[in-house]
Amino acid sequence: MSSFLALSLGPSQQQQQQQQHSSASAAPSTYAHGYGSLVPFSTASIDPSVYFAILSHSLRRPDELARVMGALLGTVIDDGGGDVEVDVRSCFPLSITENDEEVSVDSEHLTQMLHLHLQANPKETIVGWYSTGDKVDANSALIHEYFASEFPIVPLHLLVDAELKDGRMAVKAFVTSEAGVPSSEFAGTMFLPVPCSVKMNDAERSALDLISSADGLFNLPSDAPVPENGASITGVLSDMDSLSKAIMAIQGMVENLQDWVAGVKSGDIPANDAIGRYLLDTVMSVPLISSSDFDKMFNNHMQDLLMVVYLSNLTRTQLAIAQRLQNLV
Repeated sequence: MSSFLALSLGPSQQQQQQQQHSSASAAPSTYAHGYGSLVPFSTASIDPSVYFAILSHSLRRPDELARVMGALLGTVIDDGGGDVEVDVRSCFPLSITENDEEVSVDSEHLTQMLHLHLQANPKETIVGWYSTGDKVDANSALIHEYFASEFPIVPLHLLVDAELKDGRMAVKAFVTSEAGVPSSEFAGTMFLPVPCSVKMNDAERSALDLISSADGLFNLPSDAPVPENGASITGVLSDMDSLSKAIMAIQGMVENLQDWVAGVKSGDIPANDAIGRYLLDTVMSVPLISSSDFDKMFNNHMQDLLMVVYLSNLTRTQLAIAQRLQNLV
């Protein structure tokens, strides 16, 4: 049998909480517990799979639920320079019921899910919780306080707009700070935003680019012709097409960079020392080589590549002939 933990607020406290849920423009001065001590917590990075899991959870929710919630898991990364990043790598849904007066959390379900997750990912731990929607409320404060009391962290709250109310999936990350007079009827909780970014590797970036290229499919008119033979409108690009697309993207970025440099030289655009130093380091990292030497290296590499392709085809042909001879015998 699952055990539910009910969290509730009195009418006066609920009104105070609603009045004190606000956002701050500056980065908060809060702390997360890491490795047994308090360390500064200022930024959050989210793995792309977390967003897909949250969207899947929202799409599969019952019609009577206005939003869904779950736990965030990951690690705390300390670079030694004073800033600590919370790296959210995965998540799982939670059984939470709420109304205007109280919130019930299935603590046994949370414990079991965490135990199963740690068996596959022992280095991860709960770093916060997520919910769908576009704003925080009094119930959000209750759930946040529950995670803060049950786990040795200052939890991260990830708010995802799964309904795309503004035409895009708005994502916000929050931590909380005490507001008002502590340990009194005037005490409250204030949600403070923290910088939130998506952390992905090259393979994940390529997959997301491919998914985003199918955005036009959702804007097709109802009378649009259906492809024959069940063919997909958007397919995976070939290696040559992918290379051509990457080269065109690089060329576009170089042209934008040239326009920016020309604008700085003419005085139309204010100079930026940080960008200038970054460009200098980038240019200095390119090896100095003449065009003739480059053409020679490229042609040699191309000949080696063609030789490898030729040998591969020859080996494939030999194997096919050997297979047929064996069948004849």
